[in-house]
Amino acid sequence: MQDYNLWADLLDTYQSLSIWIKTLWLVVPPTFLLVLLTIILRHRIAYKRADIKFPGDLIYSIRRDEREQLHVYHHKSGIEKSPALVLVDDVGRDVV
Repeated sequence: MQDYNLWADLLDTYQSLSIWIKTLWLVVPPTFLLVLLTIILRHRIAYKRADIKFPGDLIYSIRRDEREQLHVYHHKSGIEKSPALVLVDDVGRDVV
């Protein structure tokens, strides 16, 4: 068992395979890497295109605390002149 060599065994096994299996061993790994690279690059491009900035200013933020209560914060002064419509409660939820 001391003279056993794993690499020699693998190369001997590879040499005894048919030509079609050898071709698959050579073609499949690079093809897999190219397809994976293509998917990753397309995802990155689509992600950057989807990062659309909305024109305008942030006026309201809605936060939920640990007691499940919603709090509305306004970020700019002068909002009281013409407040926007803000729905705080869910329609199907009972208000306590």
